[in-house]
Amino acid sequence: MAAEQDIESALLAYADAWRLNSASALVEHWAAERFAYYKAEEIRTFFTDWAQVLAYWAQNEGLHEDIRLQLSGMNHIPLEPERAMVAMDMNWDIRFSTDAKLADGMPFHHRGKAMGGFNRVLTMLVFDKGSWKLVGWSETPDAAITYMTDLYYRTAAEGF
Repeated sequence: MAAEQDIESALLAYADAWRLNSASALVEHWAAERFAYYKAEEIRTFFTDWAQVLAYWAQNEGLHEDIRLQLSGMNHIPLEPERAMVAMDMNWDIRFSTDAKLADGMPFHHRGKAMGGFNRVLTMLVFDKGSWKLVGWSETPDAAITYMTDLYYRTAAEGF
């Protein structure tokens, strides 16, 4: 379907925008006036106020040197002709700046290092001003028990 391809293109462009390490580059991919929710893996609550998201992204600009999001396995959940949800997988890699600081000005303990992980993501998009824009984003890591079980099964010696 053309709409599904357009939605996937919009999501992949949003993932690419993270490499720019710029809050303003991310804003372009959102219909801010219709914003509903945002939940990153590392934050405890859902942001339901657009100003919270902007502040979070601005703080990230000082932490990240590089970030890569890889989106795959997109499952489209149709809602209405101009509103859609997509559930997908996201692999992420982050390299932190050597001078990374937390919001309170304290040096970030993992500065100058890299890390990565895997999440499930549920997004909501609307067709706004001629293109698909995000209005909701939620990252969900597997539960610790699920992750550890997968880890143990994958690392068992072959044929044991």
